[in-house]
Amino acid sequence: PCLPKNEWVHPRKPFPAPPTHARLSWESMAWRAGRMWGARRALAAATGAGFATAAAACGGGPGRRDGQGSLLVASVQQWSTPGSTSAALAQRPPVGGAVLCESAPRSGLSYGTCKLRDGRLLAYHVEGSGVPVIVFHGMGSSRLTWLGKEPLSELCPGVQLVAIDRPGYGGSSPPPLGYSYSDFARDVAELADHLKLPRFCVAGHSSGGPYALAAAALLPGRVAACAAISSDAPYSHPAVPPELREADDFNQPAVLSDSGLYGQEPRAFAEGMRRSALEKGGPAKAHAWKGGVDGWLLDFMLERLPWSFRLESITLGPRLSIWVGSEDIEAIKIGTPFMQSLVSGSQVRVVQGGNHGFKSDPKHLAAILTELSQHW
Repeated sequence: PCLPKNEWVHPRKPFPAPPTHARLSWESMAWRAGRMWGARRALAAATGAGFATAAAACGGGPGRRDGQGSLLVASVQQWSTPGSTSAALAQRPPVGGAVLCESAPRSGLSYGTCKLRDGRLLAYHVEGSGVPVIVFHGMGSSRLTWLGKEPLSELCPGVQLVAIDRPGYGGSSPPPLGYSYSDFARDVAELADHLKLPRFCVAGHSSGGPYALAAAALLPGRVAACAAISSDAPYSHPAVPPELREADDFNQPAVLSDSGLYGQEPRAFAEGMRRSALEKGGPAKAHAWKGGVDGWLLDFMLERLPWSFRLESITLGPRLSIWVGSEDIEAIKIGTPFMQSLVSGSQVRVVQGGNHGFKSDPKHLAAILTELSQHW
């Protein structure tokens, strides 16, 4: 049911049906080129945005010209470097020029797009070999956040990292109406079946934390260990501490806080965040937001609605670690001991001096992955 690795697909339509547009857009041109030239080529015509999206679909990044009107995709390391820019994204490739998706830019890295039972697509990449760990990015991010500057085989040998674009982000389809954490757990099970992983570990950062916890709760026979990293807590839990609700920035009145959403339209707020991210020109953020704001809205709503699973049902005990930075967001610091109290035997790991993004530090990521592998 899943598509071959490195194959161009339209992010919102099941392969092989071409996109239907009144005019010949870069999307339809890319689809046609993908059919003509196979898995590693896609036509990047019409706009630089077309090139960026096609490159991201293949797992590529900033481009360089080969002297013959083509754009060659550079390494993922460059593509995923925070704040990096690319002149190629600011230019329009020549009409008829091709984006050539080179083979994996470093050893042990591959890409795929899985077609789920309902026709949605789930984009992912796999790096390394060993204990499988399926990882979930945070709000307004993508699978690219899990690509470091050094290969995983050097950072944490013996681990196979499977990073996905969660629904509504990057190369994955938007979530359907009524989508829940439980639905996501079923998607993860389908992906694991495709990858032939009967058992695996999971980890989620920030808004990705509840998705990892959902998999741990609902797939007890398959999830060997779980790491919730700077994870949001269930703000609508019946026993939630009042101070946790009060610490939730999004729960504040818009007239009193720039991030407060009480009294304003969440979609308009998310669209503003998306515009700001795209204007800054970072390729990683462009990949995260290219599908619109549906992923962000899903995260915002699911975190604050009653969760579709019970944290108390997780039976991992000490194989569930809840990681938090000592300088993390206030709501995360308050929510961490609350979540630990709901899961018997679970552990808290405090990273001294760590802020909300501490997992991007290679030594902290290595510590998280190493602990998961030890529970295998």
